[in-house]
Amino acid sequence: MSSPILPRIHGPRDLKGLDAAQRATLVEELRGRICEVVSNQGGHFGANMGVVELTVALHTVFDSPRDRIVFDTSHQCYPHKLLTGRGEAFETLRTYGGLSGFCHKGESEHDTAFAGHAGTAVSIGLGIARAKHAQGSDEHTIAVVGDASLQSGMTLEALNHSGWLDEARYLVVFNDNGMSIDYPTGGLHATLQELRPWASAPELSGGEDAAAIEARKAAERGTSAARVEQFFTHLGLDYVGPIDGHDVEALIAACTELKERTGPVLLHIHTRKGQGWAPALVDPVAWHAAKNFYPPAPAPAQPKAAAQPKAKSWTDVFSEAMLALGAEDPQVTAITAAMPGGTGLKAFSERHPERFYDVGICEQHGAGFASGLAFAGLRPVLTVYSTFLQRCYDQVLHDVCLQQNPVVIAMDRAGLVGADGVTHQGLFDIAYLRCIPDIVLMAPSDEAELHAMLRWALESGQVVGLRWPRADAPPSLCATPDPIELGKGQIVANGDGRVALMAYGAMVEVALEARELLAAEGISVTVANARFAKPVDRTLLRSLLESHEVVHTLEDHTVVGGFGSACLEATLHEAPRLASKLRLAGVPDAFVHHGARELQLRDAGIDAEGIAERVRESLPRPSERWHLTAYLS
Repeated sequence: MSSPILPRIHGPRDLKGLDAAQRATLVEELRGRICEVVSNQGGHFGANMGVVELTVALHTVFDSPRDRIVFDTSHQCYPHKLLTGRGEAFETLRTYGGLSGFCHKGESEHDTAFAGHAGTAVSIGLGIARAKHAQGSDEHTIAVVGDASLQSGMTLEALNHSGWLDEARYLVVFNDNGMSIDYPTGGLHATLQELRPWASAPELSGGEDAAAIEARKAAERGTSAARVEQFFTHLGLDYVGPIDGHDVEALIAACTELKERTGPVLLHIHTRKGQGWAPALVDPVAWHAAKNFYPPAPAPAQPKAAAQPKAKSWTDVFSEAMLALGAEDPQVTAITAAMPGGTGLKAFSERHPERFYDVGICEQHGAGFASGLAFAGLRPVLTVYSTFLQRCYDQVLHDVCLQQNPVVIAMDRAGLVGADGVTHQGLFDIAYLRCIPDIVLMAPSDEAELHAMLRWALESGQVVGLRWPRADAPPSLCATPDPIELGKGQIVANGDGRVALMAYGAMVEVALEARELLAAEGISVTVANARFAKPVDRTLLRSLLESHEVVHTLEDHTVVGGFGSACLEATLHEAPRLASKLRLAGVPDAFVHHGARELQLRDAGIDAEGIAERVRESLPRPSERWHLTAYLS
């Protein structure tokens, strides 16, 4: 029996001497290792399983890091990590202090760029290729695009530009797997799908026999192939393909031939998301990310206990709220950018397909499209992760707010996102949105409040941004919640007048936990639910500052320009003598890398214990003279 190949691969150079049989063995070993580690640690699965042969071929033919490989989104970079010296550390994937689930410049010289957003690789790769050519270098640049990133406006802009740069050694690999996170939509996808050999089987219809159907299908594929080739060649790219992306030897042959060419080339390959794992081929959406599946093991026998109700995530609660409001109002419409499942809109899409739109990985278009729906009298809810809303900032400003079109922007994954890490942290939305005129910013503290806030937002006739984290939602934190009123917060727990915590959104729950810790020490703390970051409840804020010795603002967001900054600005403007009582608690001014959310909260000092410690340190001494202070770290 031959010895395993993967343990002998410490870098791309170790691939150069392998023969075809050894490469076939390596492909299987890579898939097995990905299954083993992702099952243990969790992570992106389907896309990584689909690019194993491609990654082996690229590292066999090209010379990384001299030749730069740029992965789009990079949730297909696990084989790349395993082949570039990170095999022994692969078990630490997505863990605190371990390997990132995406390309990470700090991990390896083979990772060209941080990448967690779709559509970036072709632009970055083109810039690298053009610079190398200008410097007289013969090095190659390879951009790997997949999972429907071709639909992204940035990708199409970069492809359009690529055709004008004739001499650079630039290869775009279009990994066409017919999928996004969910099933993709749109005309470009439909045309490409006709070329995929396993997309659909011919069916008997209209009296045709099997041979006639096959001939018709072949003719249709030929027409589609010509249209696809013309699309790319008319942009100025040299088009090659499509070829089987699971034939490693064919890929090596193609890359070897293309390596000798100059000018922009697009290699079109067909792969299957989840290749090598049968359940993922059957349901690629469910297997986009996975955990606890390999190897299958029988569960140990346990005595039956009373079933505990499963905690609802914030996404689950939003999904329920959308269903309820959609049933009441036929004008309520939902929009997502390629993530109906991740944003909680799957149920709405099934219940109201005529009022649901998946615009693909095109957040900019999604915002403009939502504005158009509002122009025509509908009540659109643009549902997007906070980190991806950054991609349509101009559209939110110019096409939504400037037009004063009432769009509700529902921001999932706001705040610290855990293992997804630095590219996915939703830490900036308050800062980049609150400077825009005519926008309202809100955040619910519990399940009931999300329902109430979404209803209020849809009925308000204003542009409203709602945010919530990637976490479980508490059912109710206030026994008698006040009705939602623009710019008004609420006291949820009264203290003895020494310290107040004015918390925004999900931080209300943390503030109440900190209050319990401090109560055991005889420190009675007031907790306020701010509800709004714009407009800030100035009346409530001033009342707290006048009646307490110290007031802490709490937010799951960067302290630079966030909710606390808004409170400090208001205080300095209207009651500067009180500003010295204000303390800002939030995420430090730094990029936050991957790890469990609770550890990220701890490190930022904004978990319950961290807040309690801030309160202890801020308690004034009788003779202490106060100065303006803000916790910026």
